[in-house]
Amino acid sequence: MKSTIARISALTLIILCTTAYPQTNPNETEIRATRQSSNEALKHHDIQSFAASLDTDFIMIRGNGVLVPSRQAYIDTFTHDFANPKAVTYERIPDKIDLSTAAPLAAEHGHWIGRPRRSGSAATNSTPAYSGTYLAMWRKTPTGWKLRSELFVVLACGDEAACAAYRKP
Repeated sequence: MKSTIARISALTLIILCTTAYPQTNPNETEIRATRQSSNEALKHHDIQSFAASLDTDFIMIRGNGVLVPSRQAYIDTFTHDFANPKAVTYERIPDKIDLSTAAPLAAEHGHWIGRPRRSGSAATNSTPAYSGTYLAMWRKTPTGWKLRSELFVVLACGDEAACAAYRKP
């Protein structure tokens, strides 16, 4: 009787462990890794590594609703920001990734934080200038998952000067 109870207990524990921690899909793992690389590239002002995550027909809508109509325009925006010691730096944090069963696409839902840089430094302040939520569309390409589009929405302001500049279209 004790061995039967022990087996049932062990089996129950195995079932609970496997359902509590589902296996991550390799496509989701790749998307998360690419997002992390993109965040690191922004942090280190590495425009080539940042650009590597963007598909050829990439578009973006900024948190204030302004359309960035092309991959090159987005790259140019960050190239300009990297040269500005007062520019805000961004981090995108994925909360959920949905993989399409209809097409080679995925949707990344997450939140983002924009932090002002410290004067004369690539380091950022810990207090967010502003933050919000985003949705990104990923496309599976022969060279891996690439960002097709991003939509950002600003939801909070922590630095009025940064927010005032950001509100300008």
